[in-house]
Amino acid sequence: MRTNTKTADVDCAYRFENMSDLANTTCPACGEATLQTVKRDYIAPIGDGQKLRIPNIEMEVCDKCGEEILSLEAAREVDSAIAEYTDRLNPDELTAVRENFGVDKTEMSEVLGLGGKTYLRWEQGNQYPSRSMGYYLRVLREFPEAFAWLRSRGWRGRNRVATAERTPLVEMQHRFPALASDPSRLNALATTRCNFALILFAKK
Repeated sequence: MRTNTKTADVDCAYRFENMSDLANTTCPACGEATLQTVKRDYIAPIGDGQKLRIPNIEMEVCDKCGEEILSLEAAREVDSAIAEYTDRLNPDELTAVRENFGVDKTEMSEVLGLGGKTYLRWEQGNQYPSRSMGYYLRVLREFPEAFAWLRSRGWRGRNRVATAERTPLVEMQHRFPALASDPSRLNALATTRCNFALILFAKK
């Protein structure tokens, strides 16, 4: 029985529930040769152009085009190795993170700046968050106040009014506190168009 299950990490064109189904089978990719059972390292893409070498994976390989076909058991073994290597959060962990914040799947996606159904697909196991997103979610889990700030888009409008009300000199003093004791250099930064580096690092 052939299935067409595809995940973000294990990119296999075909998977079979039982490798015996493939005995003396013509390669489904090229249709010109038969499949041979081998046991060797499997190179799995793990995102960001990186690949993971997983040893001793049994697979069917076409002796002409090189197509590799994994059984469901082998595919699960590969997927498990990738999950361990990338510190992937599993669907139960993802659900727990979301429920801890008291939001539904759609809002969770929106808070994180994702597509509306992305978190739903993660919880269903149809797709997986990247390693960096997994780390990000762990930070939010440990620091709920960060999630609240993110949810409220706390950066919007932050200090804009106060910044707009500052005079150029006060603004430069705020940006370069180390120069607070040297008004002449601060004034030069605020009023001239010359190279800032020449002013900042000029010898007194």
